[in-house]
Amino acid sequence: MGRAVAPGEPVFLPEDTAAAIALAEEEADTCSSCGLPKAWCRDNEAGRNRFDVAESFCWATYRVGLRQEKQGKEKMPEAQRRAYQVSPRFRKGYEPEVTAGLDLD
Repeated sequence: MGRAVAPGEPVFLPEDTAAAIALAEEEADTCSSCGLPKAWCRDNEAGRNRFDVAESFCWATYRVGLRQEKQGKEKMPEAQRRAYQVSPRFRKGYEPEVTAGLDLD
């Protein structure tokens, strides 16, 4: 939890154990597919009518994927493939304002 442990003190306090157990229980109750609580996404009474789908398109991810295809990443040796890193950058002149999307007055 970020505390300094002095010599002779236990590394984990009862609060740490309680927090770890609570996290494990929450993770066990979370759907690994959608990330929602299982009680919500697997409720057969409301079923599919409960959910709608929000769609969006990430141009940065698309550009990274195009670059990886162009580089022929699937043809690289495994060690090279693991080391290969591609990340999106803004093109000069297309940088957004630093506060864009933050709804600041």
